[in-house]
Amino acid sequence: MTRLRRASKQPVGIAFLRGGLLVAAVSGRWARVPLPADAVRPSPTEENLAAPAEAARALRAGLRQLGMSPARRGDAVLVLPDRAVHAGLGAPFGPGRGGPSLRRLRAGLIAGLGGRSGAMDEGELGARFRFGTLLSGSFRRRTALGAVSGSRVVRQYEAVAEAAGLAVRWVDAASLSVLPEWLAATASGSRVLLLLHRSHFVVAAASGGVLSRFRMKLRAALDPAPPLQAVRLLPDAEAPVEIRGAGSAELAEALDHLGYAVEAPAEANGAEPEGLPPIEGAALQALLARVGARPVPPAPRPHADGGSG
Repeated sequence: MTRLRRASKQPVGIAFLRGGLLVAAVSGRWARVPLPADAVRPSPTEENLAAPAEAARALRAGLRQLGMSPARRGDAVLVLPDRAVHAGLGAPFGPGRGGPSLRRLRAGLIAGLGGRSGAMDEGELGARFRFGTLLSGSFRRRTALGAVSGSRVVRQYEAVAEAAGLAVRWVDAASLSVLPEWLAATASGSRVLLLLHRSHFVVAAASGGVLSRFRMKLRAALDPAPPLQAVRLLPDAEAPVEIRGAGSAELAEALDHLGYAVEAPAEANGAEPEGLPPIEGAALQALLARVGARPVPPAPRPHADGGSG
């Protein structure tokens, strides 16, 4: 008698963009489903999705494009826009002193949220808090990068995935989710990473595997001046600069003219293969690569040491 093989469930990556959704499978296949330009309005304290039901329909359409039937859909990892979170870098700490540093960082981030929303308390945030902490460097010297978002913000994104029959494994922000892999490559020296979005950018610096700088700042559409200035203000002018994202070619040329060692994508506009947005695509790849690397938490927890989400 022939036994029917049960279809294995596959994790799904979902990135929420201003103009649509990116849906990715671990096989490497992608689907991009358009949404109205104002469908996603990033904020760490206010609801982000103008039409959650429409976003859920788009997600289901993307899953169908990937040939993922309900029986094959596994856990979901969600990539939120950077500006849907409030992030910060903690002070360096040595062995055995991580707990107080992490608590101070999280308390500061939560206080920043509460000051803007006026209705957020730690208990409410803790109920939906899925952003963890990135521990960088050796055991003797580490730093912590944390991020928080309002409970109604995270819950709104999660509800879209759940409406498509997906259980959410974890949530992360686009630029934060690519940092663990990048940081692992900095153990042998100093490096700078620039992640360029159209209206904001992220600059991170690390030396010997220790994250020493992290800034997320606004910029006018593709204006190279603010990220250029951010790099020039870093203390280590000899560190190679890796650039990813919108407008990377122009910024790479300007930094090269100033004598910096620059690593930029071969594509002139910084786009990834198949026309994927440069940072969101990498974020989905990074998160899907880590599926199975950590257990599913029994309940949402305020910290998940060792990862950024």
